[in-house]
Amino acid sequence: MIRALRAELVKVGRARVLLVTAAAAVFAVGGAAVVLAAAQPAAEAAAGRGLTVEALSDAGGGTQVFRTAASFAGFFVFVLFVGAGAVEFGRGTFRTMLLRQPRRLPLLIGKTAGLLAFAASVLLVTEVATWIAARLLAPSQGVPTEAWATVSGLVQGLGDYGAVLFWVTAYAVLGLTLAVLLRSVAVALAVGIGWAGPFEHILQDAWDPASRLFPGLLLEAFVAGGTPQVSAPRAFMTVAAYMALAAVVAGASFARRDAVA
Repeated sequence: MIRALRAELVKVGRARVLLVTAAAAVFAVGGAAVVLAAAQPAAEAAAGRGLTVEALSDAGGGTQVFRTAASFAGFFVFVLFVGAGAVEFGRGTFRTMLLRQPRRLPLLIGKTAGLLAFAASVLLVTEVATWIAARLLAPSQGVPTEAWATVSGLVQGLGDYGAVLFWVTAYAVLGLTLAVLLRSVAVALAVGIGWAGPFEHILQDAWDPASRLFPGLLLEAFVAGGTPQVSAPRAFMTVAAYMALAAVVAGASFARRDAVA
């Protein structure tokens, strides 16, 4: 497993680092600008609609900008992990890796851990960059930032980082499971885009229980800190159950099926 993890880190740590870092910087500035521009005083804001100026003025306001901005990218994160897993089957590289590491489950776990370790480092950079961008932009939107640089702000920042990391981990597990089951880049991406994009949201509009049952909608509710339909703790527990089931299914499929596309 450790060798698979190191190999994955070597692969993702090449030229992609500069590209991902640049994308994180663009996301940080753009996300901070969008969230701050949408903030309104509590007296004018609609119930449950975005962050208020008062909420952003609290100690955790700076990293709450990061958490809220991250919620816009759920669809992209899911599709990214679907493609990252499916491409290994499409290129036949899983078969090559199994010649060097015949123990299948450690290989899959190591690959997943490597991707998540890289994602965790990118998230940390993005959170810091978003906080800095928000700190610079906040005065123009009438948002005080004095409480952001406090111990309480640091604690809440760690909590927001942990929440977004869980959110990314869930998308990674679900996306890689879909890739392991379908084993085709085109088919896996088609199913992933169709499900995470319009399908869940169309059903949400037509069927109220969808918000409490579908993983994509639950993840949106969790990273948003809860919605009128489902609380953040309930969304967390339900998504954790989905992740456990997905991990078992992916592990069983990868261990028993031939490693071909």
